[in-house]
Amino acid sequence: MAKENIRDRVWEQLFAKYDILAAIERDGIFEITANQIKEFYEPLLVTKYDWSSSLPQIFQAHKLAILPDSRGTYKIGPFKAYQPLVHRELRPILKQLPNFVHSFDHFPITSESMALNVAQASGMIDDVLDRQPGDPAAVDTLTGRVKSGHLTYQIATTKGQQFDFAVANSQVEIDAGYENQDKLAVIEAKRKLPQDFMIRQLYYPYRLYQSLQTGKTVVPIYFTYVDQVYAFHIYEFTDPMNYSSIREVRQVNFVLNTTWGTPVAVAREIAAQSPNSPEQGIYPQANSFSRVLGSLASLETPLTGPELAAELGLNARQGDYYGNALVYLGLATKVAHQFTLTDLGQHVRTLPNGDQRNQLLLKQLLAHRTFKLIFEATMANDQRLELDEIRRVMQANIPDLNATTINRRVSTVRAWMEWVLSILQ
Repeated sequence: MAKENIRDRVWEQLFAKYDILAAIERDGIFEITANQIKEFYEPLLVTKYDWSSSLPQIFQAHKLAILPDSRGTYKIGPFKAYQPLVHRELRPILKQLPNFVHSFDHFPITSESMALNVAQASGMIDDVLDRQPGDPAAVDTLTGRVKSGHLTYQIATTKGQQFDFAVANSQVEIDAGYENQDKLAVIEAKRKLPQDFMIRQLYYPYRLYQSLQTGKTVVPIYFTYVDQVYAFHIYEFTDPMNYSSIREVRQVNFVLNTTWGTPVAVAREIAAQSPNSPEQGIYPQANSFSRVLGSLASLETPLTGPELAAELGLNARQGDYYGNALVYLGLATKVAHQFTLTDLGQHVRTLPNGDQRNQLLLKQLLAHRTFKLIFEATMANDQRLELDEIRRVMQANIPDLNATTINRRVSTVRAWMEWVLSILQ
């Protein structure tokens, strides 16, 4: 039985036995112990949900979340526990490993820890932490599992209220910590681009670092390594005592490369040679081109839409959106509900993220009439995207889509065109 089905079954039984919904309606929250959960399943396997789409169905249906408040107890309530991850298609900063480092020459980066090692060795961490000339490089510090100590904080609820939360020695997992002259960075790392993430993954380590009283600024960072792009989403908590006060400060993207950037003249030539194919099949509805490219790595073997969604950290229906986007680009086919990479998709999957690959992808994208026309209009407009022009081109060339559907697809086209602009020189 799939993990999701086990979790759904376990929590349906727990909600029924303890009448959890009625208790939350009456008291605002429900506290449950590991021993109560253990009657049905191993607690550690059914209490940790890194993104909201992985929550059991009964939690999603009633807008609930679960948070630990000690090593053996959890609170269930209408907590706003997750933060949307807004990933922008930014032109990356080029970095190189030191000449003496050869460990990564023949091995793919297959884990978050390997990606972070590259990020530190190449100077990405120092850039993100604003290392000043003459200052020593950042060093890695606390990682692994530690205890939270005693924490109190406020957290917003879906009912527009603030809930006073107390934590006593809950387990905290720190993927990476770095320290330089004046900053302490705590990092949660993932090899995917989920739609959102559990704020606790940054907040508890943030509070732990603050309690050290070093006088240094604590910098919470959500790090992703997808499509060979090292992306740092840098946050702050505007009120250290409020879990829900998280705010993104900036995003910085890096790639390991010596050259980057398709000349505009080359991109124009690709557009000029486009077959100008009329739109057929399912028009893309996938608002992150980086996530589309990242899904190539998930299709080492054929997957259904829901299986692909689980790999990407998305809602089940969105697996089809991203699989269909690959089909649109000629990188996958869909047969018997399963997405399988085409020969071209397999080839693209093996290429490094650089000009050769990006120009191949650009060719596939601009082969479609709407993207060719929108690209040309954007170039004529000094590379500024105009939503009205995107909408006009779509209305003129996709007669099967009504105005409401076109308005929803505009955001996808804009996101994909932002990727195009990010690869131009």
